[in-house]
Amino acid sequence: MSEGSGVRGQGSGSGIPDPRTPVPDPAPVLQAQDIWRIFETGAERLEILRGVDLEVRRGELVAILGPSGTGKSTLLHVLGALDRPTRGRVFLDSLDVFSYSESHLHELRSRKVGFVFQFHHLLSEFTVLENVAMPLLVAGVARAEALDRAHRVLEEIGFVSRLTHRPAELSGGEKARAAMARAIVNDPAVVLADEPTGNLDVASAAGLVDLMVRLSTERKMTILVVTHNRAVADRATRRLQLAEGKLAEER
Repeated sequence: MSEGSGVRGQGSGSGIPDPRTPVPDPAPVLQAQDIWRIFETGAERLEILRGVDLEVRRGELVAILGPSGTGKSTLLHVLGALDRPTRGRVFLDSLDVFSYSESHLHELRSRKVGFVFQFHHLLSEFTVLENVAMPLLVAGVARAEALDRAHRVLEEIGFVSRLTHRPAELSGGEKARAAMARAIVNDPAVVLADEPTGNLDVASAAGLVDLMVRLSTERKMTILVVTHNRAVADRATRRLQLAEGKLAEER
């Protein structure tokens, strides 16, 4: 028996893989295929996204850059199933997102996606702890368990000193941290952040970026962030540019 056939026999007979055989990468957490988003208003036809392809894997912190008006937020809304593409497919944890009905799509979005927006969208009448627990409460988790899980997430990110404060009593940086805690409390497959540092001072923005980097490296959390901030993008695992409706790796 030749050396080569002996190795092949070992791999197929004993269950030990041939070390020369490449091990395939796991499926992407988030995948977009040929995404188009076209808006038609009267005689005007706006092709905002023109065949976007994207793969994001577990633990990546990916930044999407581009001038205002290029469709970055539109792309994020499609990836997060807040908006349907005109054409194309989005897979989240290998699930074909837009094959689901609207009611099931809402459930999938609430379980699989965490959102962080520029203006945070914290609910003014609730405390920080209650705001962070809100996705769990909406999903039907018992209140005591939801508050306990929210408390643990706030401990993890080092933000327990403001548990009983309401949004109006928080600084911009504190609101951003609360919004990030709310985004991850459900342990989503991916966090989508739309200009999360846009209204923050330099120090608060740096603190939020440090947190995102820590979540991606220690928790292996997958984060996709749209930003104008080069300092944010420079901390990302990968940087992509959106221009003329197309997405490309930054060189």
